[in-house]
Amino acid sequence: MEDEMVTKVNSRCYRFSNVDFEPESRSLYWSDSSVTTLTYEECRLLEMLCYHAGEVLSARVLYTSTSLPDSSFNQHQNSICSLLAKTYRQGEKVLPLDVVGDHGYRVALPQKTYQRREELAPNPSVPDELDVHVEDQEIAVTESNHHLPLFVGVVTVIAAIASSIVMFI
Repeated sequence: MEDEMVTKVNSRCYRFSNVDFEPESRSLYWSDSSVTTLTYEECRLLEMLCYHAGEVLSARVLYTSTSLPDSSFNQHQNSICSLLAKTYRQGEKVLPLDVVGDHGYRVALPQKTYQRREELAPNPSVPDELDVHVEDQEIAVTESNHHLPLFVGVVTVIAAIASSIVMFI
């Protein structure tokens, strides 16, 4: 019997306190084992910011470096807004992506940057510990002030984007 050859791929990964960002899979892997998939544009933006972690990148630099040839600056800004919204988890900012005044955007330095080793894909017919079983669950209604940090964050982002659009024009 011949031995099967298995190719293991190492993919780049940025580790923050409660989330890992893996550009190759366009995914955010959270500490609670859930996964958020990023759009192609969001992934390119976050990858660029992580590559230049700690530096402030202007909206213009991000646009010229990451946008597809047929996308507009407005579409680019929408992708930034969407990415910023995904930095929050249950009303708390988890991924350290920040708007820096009128200057641009910055991701804090990751705790670790490493190559993640890909393993063989599991047999989909065999359940494993990562399988999610959805059961009837009630969603707890929280007090309205629970969403205040998210609201303040969204308002800050909208103001920063509006000012960066003015500076871009």
